[in-house]
Order: sequence, then C-alpha cells, then structure tokens
Amino acid sequence: MSDPTRSPGQRPAEPGECCTCGRPAVLVFTGGAYGDTGYCGLPDGGERSGPCPFCGHDRHEGRCPAYRLRPEVTR
Repeated sequence: MSDPTRSPGQRPAEPGECCTCGRPAVLVFTGGAYGDTGYCGLPDGGERSGPCPFCGHDRHEGRCPAYRLRPEVTR
C-alpha cells in the first residue's frame, strides 16, 4: 500500500502500463493516495461505451476500484 502523505511525482510510462481509461499510458504519476496511476495524455475519460476495461461492469464516474497500472495478462 502506498503512503498517502507522499507527494506524487511523475515518470514516463513503460510498455504494458495503462491509463485509468484503459488506453496505454504515456505518463505515470507516482505516489499519491492511490499509488502509481497511468495517464494516456487524453483528458476525455476514454471510450464511454462498453464495459469498464478493469472490472467488466458499467463504466465509472471516477477511477475503477479494480484499476491496476499493469493489468494481469491471462493466457
């Protein structure tokens, strides 16, 4: 678990890291209350049709509780 008192920084995203909208991340905000969080560079919230890419349910107004910076790949 991250330390919520740590101030967030940023770094370039690595391959396989995702934005909260489900797109590939270009930037990762590090630290903060939610831990490391990916950002795709587009402030539009991503595709709003279809299910949430992280939990499979309806889209959320904010960040999905199931969001992971590096989603597990099922083979």
